[in-house]
Amino acid sequence: MSGLSFVERNKKWIVLGFITVIIAVLLSPFASSHPDGLERVAEDLGFIEEANTGFAWSPIADYEVNIPLSTEWRVALSGAIGLLVMGVLLLIIGKLLAKKRGNRV
Repeated sequence: MSGLSFVERNKKWIVLGFITVIIAVLLSPFASSHPDGLERVAEDLGFIEEANTGFAWSPIADYEVNIPLSTEWRVALSGAIGLLVMGVLLLIIGKLLAKKRGNRV
């Protein structure tokens, strides 16, 4: 086993992760505000008002973090949080699968 640290071994993945987070934070405020899919059908057929808005405890309700900033920043932060949560989950799953197979990640 080499004496390289985790950061040295995974430098390119760490850099790509930071680039992904930066792109998500910068581009998420420009996402379309026009609904599509089921939300669009509900608007067209007139039953959008009956929709359940989600759980009262939802940390990122309607794709916005509930903090006193502009809408763009709230959306950008929710995108960054979503990426970080998914990144951590994927890392944990990858480590568990590698351990199960007997490989080192």
